[in-house]
Amino acid sequence: MFTIQRVFPPYAIINVCVLPEQEQFIDPVDKALSIMKEGEVPFVVRSDGQEVGFFTLRPSRDDEVEQLRSPNRCTLLSFMIDAQQQGKGFASKVLGKLPELVLATFPASNSVGLTVNCRNSQAYRLYEKNGFRDIGELYYGGCAGPQHIMIMDLDFPE
Repeated sequence: MFTIQRVFPPYAIINVCVLPEQEQFIDPVDKALSIMKEGEVPFVVRSDGQEVGFFTLRPSRDDEVEQLRSPNRCTLLSFMIDAQQQGKGFASKVLGKLPELVLATFPASNSVGLTVNCRNSQAYRLYEKNGFRDIGELYYGGCAGPQHIMIMDLDFPE
């Protein structure tokens, strides 16, 4: 059974690690939890009770990436699928559930934004395939080089 669950303090150890070549693009879970900003909400992804992924959502009203700032947007951060679980469709499943999860977590949001490193073409294609569009601008504040800025518009029935 596939589930996405909110993680509440005190945070337990979440055993999700990416491939060594992906470590340059993303902080480990424990660091992501330790540097969360106000309003940021962590989630763990499980399949048959096993941890297979992790991510956080944060309101974008004060985002450090100027192009993502909006009172009606949230930002997807620290999205990772465990190295042993990659290639099994979990990332697409999570991104497919993202609109309903965002609505439940931040009801005023009408879009989700993210940044993805320009050298991380696999992640870029994943986001693009799952409803994110590149806005055509780059963010230069990342420690691993420039990042594409991508947005998914959420279309909810009235």
